[in-house]
Amino acid sequence: MNSVLGKLIQKEFGRNKYKIYCNKLDQKECMDIFCDIYLALNRSSEEHLSDRLLNLLRTVQLSVKISRVFYYITAGFVLAILALSLMPAVLEIKAAAAGILMAAYLFKLTEYVANRYCDRDVRLVLIYKTALFHVLSDEGR
Repeated sequence: MNSVLGKLIQKEFGRNKYKIYCNKLDQKECMDIFCDIYLALNRSSEEHLSDRLLNLLRTVQLSVKISRVFYYITAGFVLAILALSLMPAVLEIKAAAAGILMAAYLFKLTEYVANRYCDRDVRLVLIYKTALFHVLSDEGR
């Protein structure tokens, strides 16, 4: 599962470029990534750049929201399991309900971990943001 930040880079530049950028990050060639992104953005229209900036802001907000909401999801999961264990119901129904709750919680947990610990994607997005701001400031001159 990719983080929402990684999905943004893949959407904006393609999967192949994303893999190339990841390899360059591992080799500590960040300036090459910046130059490539800057040149790609420099060919875009001002309207397209504004759309990209808006997508970047929304994606970063979504990433932060996923982290914030996860604590409430965890509390709700614990309360639901407690309530389920205290309910006077047939054991098979309790087990099925607990299984469904566990599957949903595991999905949200993987989403949280993928977005919380995506250092590579965060670095790529910071390079992308810097290049985007440079191109937008050059457009304003």
